[in-house]
Amino acid sequence: MAEEFAAATIGAIALAVLLTALIVLYARILPAASWVRVIAESFACAAPGVLAWLVLSPIMSSGVRGVMMPSLALLGGISCYLVTLVARSAGASFVRSLIFGSIWAVAVFIPTAVRTFEPFDATAPLGLSPIDHGGALVMSVAVGSGMFAVLVVERKSLIRGARMFVPVPAGIVALAVVVVSWIGWLVGAEFAIDDVAGLIVVNGAVSAIAGAVGWSAVQLITHGAISLRSLAGGLVSGLIAVTAGAPLFTPVSAAVAGLIAGAVACVFTVRRGSPLGNQLRFLVNTHLLGGSIGVVSLGVLATGSGFLFTGQTAIFEEQLLSVVATASWSFVISSGCWWVLSKIGRRVRVDSGRVLVEK
Repeated sequence: MAEEFAAATIGAIALAVLLTALIVLYARILPAASWVRVIAESFACAAPGVLAWLVLSPIMSSGVRGVMMPSLALLGGISCYLVTLVARSAGASFVRSLIFGSIWAVAVFIPTAVRTFEPFDATAPLGLSPIDHGGALVMSVAVGSGMFAVLVVERKSLIRGARMFVPVPAGIVALAVVVVSWIGWLVGAEFAIDDVAGLIVVNGAVSAIAGAVGWSAVQLITHGAISLRSLAGGLVSGLIAVTAGAPLFTPVSAAVAGLIAGAVACVFTVRRGSPLGNQLRFLVNTHLLGGSIGVVSLGVLATGSGFLFTGQTAIFEEQLLSVVATASWSFVISSGCWWVLSKIGRRVRVDSGRVLVEK
């Protein structure tokens, strides 16, 4: 019990730090404002996920263990913060973003997280019980699909006005903290202190580095140059790819998953055009593609149960169907919700230093 509590504490602290680091790292895509406002609104957008989990998860699943509650509540907060980023970048008001995050938390995060972390207690949609150690289905696949839905609805309103400036040193520090805290969460997600913790740390670091190598290699080949953004995109893609199976990969298979995730995300992200558009594609592709590749790759690479070890496709099929079901559900809910909200009220945007209001 003491070891379980210690692991859960590590996970909760790591997620709290991760949320803070992500707020700094991703601030550059938001409309220019004071740092106090950006940070306050970002934490507020995370709040619906925390509250929804604490209130509704005991109702939806009687088997949720108390030791898991703080960590999964914070995971909900991170997911809600992330899924509202594209909406906020498009100039959505704080209230509208908060409403969107609240609906998404209840309709998408709660059922997906319950299915992921208490699969035998919950009614599994389509009979699926996917393997997902760190919550990649909800934190990356569902979030990425939700971002993509808003991107589709708001495609004509994305590239407008001045954006937040994040100093390079602050960005580098935030990226380093993201890597360390993300791996800390993967250790805590074991909810036990055992010999697997060392493997999780190694796999997390190896996959993150491999993701950076994959992203940088593709960008260097196709564009002849790389940047700090390449490093950030690759590291995040690699971390996302290893989230679902951190204790089930070998270091070699973790490197393969990270390398593929980084390379594929780069192919769909780095294009000629607006830097802001690239940043928005960065958000969608690193989460949606990285998470999908990580979850599905378990069906092939998971030690002792993947296709390469057993020759059976059952786990691969279940992982793939889980990704498709999660992404589809999040896209339908997110696009419908945001389309309705986009028809209500006004949009605030910044253009050449002036604050403008649109119907």
